[in-house]
Order: sequence, then structure tokens, then C-alpha cells
Amino acid sequence: MKPFRVTFFLLALIANPVLAQGGNAVPVRTAEVRLEPVATPIEALGTARAWEYVSVRATETERIARINFDSGQRVQAGDVLVELNHGEEKAELAGVRASLERHRRDLERLQRLVRNKLATREQLDAAETLVAETRARLQALEARIEDRIIRAPFAGQLGLRDVSVGSLVSPSEEITTLQDIRQLKLDFTVPERQMPAVQGGMPIRAVSRAFPERVFHGEVMIAEARVDSQTRAFTVRARLDNPDELLKPGMMLVVTIVSDQREALTIPEAALIPLADNQWVYVLEPADDGFVARKRQVKLGQRYPGKVEVLEGLSRGERVVTRGTLHLQDGKPVVEQSAEELSLR
Repeated sequence: MKPFRVTFFLLALIANPVLAQGGNAVPVRTAEVRLEPVATPIEALGTARAWEYVSVRATETERIARINFDSGQRVQAGDVLVELNHGEEKAELAGVRASLERHRRDLERLQRLVRNKLATREQLDAAETLVAETRARLQALEARIEDRIIRAPFAGQLGLRDVSVGSLVSPSEEITTLQDIRQLKLDFTVPERQMPAVQGGMPIRAVSRAFPERVFHGEVMIAEARVDSQTRAFTVRARLDNPDELLKPGMMLVVTIVSDQREALTIPEAALIPLADNQWVYVLEPADDGFVARKRQVKLGQRYPGKVEVLEGLSRGERVVTRGTLHLQDGKPVVEQSAEELSLR
């Protein structure tokens, strides 16, 4: 029986490194100190605004003769939306065109007479003036008629139609709205202490409660050059891509400015051991028969979900203990085990 017991013990030593180190090694789980890109986020609440917006109104008080759109319709720049009654102007325009044509013929006849010295230069000048005045009247009438044809000033989506054919509309009455939301303006405020960190061109991320799984991307356009004396904050305007037009003007979004992009050393937050006002970690160091844990103070930077930036105290590639620290002391032998092995203990 004795040789059998010795053989069994040797096999156990090979299968379990903890026993091989005299049974004093603490099983731990570790993580590598990584060098990876990080940034210092600035978070705020922003309000979405249409990239372009206009309230469509008549320029004069007149009745509507024709409506060429439906509520919510997409239109292109220059599309006719509404035609106001302009029958009187069209009739007057026809008369002015006839007068212009007659005055032109008179001018051509006088030009021939002047060349043949059968008319005076003063008569020719008067005829030229009359043609110019009639042409000006014609252009004024065409402009008046054009003012009664309401067109889309830019491509976008119309709002609700609030008028009908035959309605008498005035400049104070809204016919509909037109907005372009393929991009959005996003306005939000940032505390004055963070003013040096905000610059035009910085990338941003935005999330809406209506689409919590979707991240919308954009960039800072401009930061207002004035701090509000009451709130001690300044307004930032960003451009936000909205290709599917999921976001609507007026929606509130959580905005994150990605500032101070850099590469930094990071470790899992689980590796930290807070003591008083300091932070410590256990670092694996090689020993004759395996590894030992060395306690080391670290200086931290920015915190991120599940990880933290390390400014001082660690080097890239070192391994820190993330699980099993409660049973460790400085210089204690350790053995790395997988998460599955630790969960069985």
C-alpha cells in the first residue's frame, strides 16, 4: 500500500500546482496591463434641432387657388407648394406684354427714321425710355405673380397642412412647416471649467431614450464664446448624423464629447485595492518555484466602465491580480487559475 500512496501523491502534485508549491500558493485570476486608446469623456444633455427649418407662409393676404402637397410629404427645393389667386395680375401682365411689344415696334421704326434723318434724336430717346419703363412694369408684375406661388426653399419633409383651397391666408398665418432632418443641430451646455477641453471638430456620441441601443455620431461645430452668468455654463452646438431620420427635433439626447484622445495603460477595475486615499494592486513577479504577489501603489487617471487608466506604478505587459486579493499578502506565492477553477472552490 505504501508505494501506491507515494505514486498517488506524486500524481496529485503534477495535477495541482498549488500542492506542488507546498500548499501555500493562493489561487488567483489575473489580467494584463494593456496599452490602448482612451479618451476623457464630457457628458451633457442636449436638445435636437432641425438642420434647416422654415414656417411656410404667404407674402400677401390672398385666397388659395391650388395646393400641391400633402401632410408629411417629402419635397425638393423649388417644388411648388401653394398657388395664391393671381388672376388680376395675369390679366394685367398680358396687357403690359402687349404694350411692350407695341413700344418695341415703335422704337424699331424710329431707329430707321433716325438713320434716314426723318426723326429727331429726342424722339428716339423718348421711345427707348418708354420701352425700358414698360419692361420694368413687366418685371414687377412677374415678381408679384411669383410671390403668389409659394415654393419649397430647400429639400426636406413637410409638416401638417393647416389650410384648404379657397382659404384666405395672410403673412401671419402658417400654411405648413418644412424641415431637413438628415442632419441635426444638437445644442447642449457644458460647465465653464471644461471650456479649454471643448473645440470644434471633436467627435461626439449621442443616445436617445427612444432608441437606447443606437449610438448616433457627429462632431462639435462651435462653442459659444460666452458663459452664462447664472449657470456658469456655455452652450455648445454639434452636428449629428441622422441618416435614417429616426431622431426628431425637440428630442433630448445624452451627449458624450470624446476629448483628449490618447493611448494609456489600463487595468480592470477589479484589480484595485483602496486603502485610505490611495489605490494599490497586487502584481505578479517571477520566483524560483512560480510567482509571488507584490503589493504596489498606483496612481489612477480616468475611469471607464469596467476598467481604469493607470498613470504611474505599472508597466505594459505586467499582470495584476483581479480575483483572490482577499487572501493575499505582499510576497505571498500565487498560482494562476481560470475562472472556472476558481468558481469550483
